[in-house]
Amino acid sequence: MLGALLRAARSPLLTGWRPRALLRPADTWGRACVPRGLRPIPAAGYCCWRCGAAPEPPGFFCPSCRALQPPDRRLDYFQLLGLPRRFPLDPGRLREAHRRLQRALHPDNFGRSSEVERRYSELQSALLNEAFAALLRPLSRGLYLLALELPDEPPPAEAEGEGEADPALLGAVLELNERLAEAESQADVRRVAASVEARLRELEEKVVLAFEQGRPRDARPLLRQMKYWNSIGDRVKERLLPR
Repeated sequence: MLGALLRAARSPLLTGWRPRALLRPADTWGRACVPRGLRPIPAAGYCCWRCGAAPEPPGFFCPSCRALQPPDRRLDYFQLLGLPRRFPLDPGRLREAHRRLQRALHPDNFGRSSEVERRYSELQSALLNEAFAALLRPLSRGLYLLALELPDEPPPAEAEGEGEADPALLGAVLELNERLAEAESQADVRRVAASVEARLRELEEKVVLAFEQGRPRDARPLLRQMKYWNSIGDRVKERLLPR
């Protein structure tokens, strides 16, 4: 049982997860601008692939010819969705930003457009989904924000000295996991769920303080703990599903 918990908490989804927007090369950006007449060269050095105008970030469409632009990998997920770069995030606001941009950029809107724009719409739509998934859950949002704040440091549990979880933490998680395994009714499962949710709320409050007070390194051990509680939380949700 303990081995299963460790494997779940160390899965690539939780420990090896890295934001692709930070790691992939900028191979989908627009071509480098070449000045034409008095057209200003944007500071970032990129311009519209069709007419050469300089879109302003996030620059989904060219301000001159209205051509759809390729994803700008210089933007982080918060910038892409027009949201403040903070750990506290209103899920409703996130969903609305995602829906609004998908309505404008979804491939269904570009069925009669050029092959270039159809490809760019697929890339833009996929990136929006990627950003939405990363920011929706507190754990993945915290890991992503930690990567933004400490880009030269490995994710939690990959750094030296972070390989083993605290025995007290493992004991608490194991106890709840046993309670879940022994639960005979939905009421028993819901009591376990309430315990897990309380632990996660407590950790999220501490993570908020760490980021808001400019102490991102203090969020590392807290996010590690959240991985374990999220792992058992997912098991609880499976038990609560209608059978």
